[in-house]
Amino acid sequence: MPASEARILANRENARRSTGPKSPEGKERSRRNGLKHGMAGRGVVVPEGESAEVERRESDLKTEMGPRSTIGAILIRQMATLSVRMERGARQEMASVASRALRASEEYDEARIEAAEQILAGLADDPRGAFRRLRKSPEGVDLLIEGWRKLRAELTRPAGSRWDLSSVGKAANLAGFPVEDERAGRLSALTRATWGSFERLTDRDGAGLDRDARKAWAFAELVRCVDGQIAELQAHRESLDFGAIERDRAGAGDRSLFDPSREASLARRYESEARRGFFKALKEFREVEAEVDAEEEVESAESAADAPAEAPEVGRSEVPLASCREIPTPAPIGVPTRPAPAVGRGYDLARGLDGRVLAVGRMVPSPDSR
Repeated sequence: MPASEARILANRENARRSTGPKSPEGKERSRRNGLKHGMAGRGVVVPEGESAEVERRESDLKTEMGPRSTIGAILIRQMATLSVRMERGARQEMASVASRALRASEEYDEARIEAAEQILAGLADDPRGAFRRLRKSPEGVDLLIEGWRKLRAELTRPAGSRWDLSSVGKAANLAGFPVEDERAGRLSALTRATWGSFERLTDRDGAGLDRDARKAWAFAELVRCVDGQIAELQAHRESLDFGAIERDRAGAGDRSLFDPSREASLARRYESEARRGFFKALKEFREVEAEVDAEEEVESAESAADAPAEAPEVGRSEVPLASCREIPTPAPIGVPTRPAPAVGRGYDLARGLDGRVLAVGRMVPSPDSR
């Protein structure tokens, strides 16, 4: 159904007043309300104390790896951030493990007590099963003894007994049987006898005693039953294997090295994700820088191909170009050369390095010889 005009006005007034924090400090606290570890999600990804470390690593990575592209610089920044986040996850797990190891023995004892208390809580629902499980550990036996001692205090309190039929039910459960069990009938009969009702007693129970003496006898019998249960449990406690318990307790420190809590699982997952992200960024950085190198090599080769060839310097070669073109390929080593042709006087021979005649020309006398 549509909202009434009064409801609309009330909502507007509430919205006007509920403006949230106004001071910078209040806004900062509000912004971090949902922040638990700062490893994922929106908000502060890196705590303020680690921002300087990110900046320092980014500077060192730029100096070491020398990015030559904008993408490379961005990947350097990612690697610096991911490396800090990766180490932060490892530090958090190590701190958690160290703390757990210090409290391992204490938590081991507390866990055993809590387990026994949970069993005791279900004693009324499953007296036989709970009684058997409680008798397997010193902590469970101690709880049974404590229960009997409380009942004895109710039975023998100086101001008057508070023992009643509900106490009978508790005693039956502590003995390991339901209230309706026939063994509970004996406690119930003795309890009624302390009140002067002897119908459920046998003829041998307090036979020959008057009413008050029989009531006192029933009371003493109840106390004896309770004390007997306490003594039996104490004897049973001494028979337990405390050596095995101590060995198990000594291994609690080693077992605590693995933290199965949800927070530790998140820390390990974020550390693993940061590690994968770091090496992925490193791989992408190398690929980007390799592309930059390839582009620079292509540009250098194209520039060299477009540059004009240098003209030879005149007079630099001692042998004329025409003579160079006339020089044949030297004969292979071991192949005999043809003898030089016979020439007459007035001719000169031009020979190659292998002794072969390259050209024959007429000798021209110098001006001085004329």
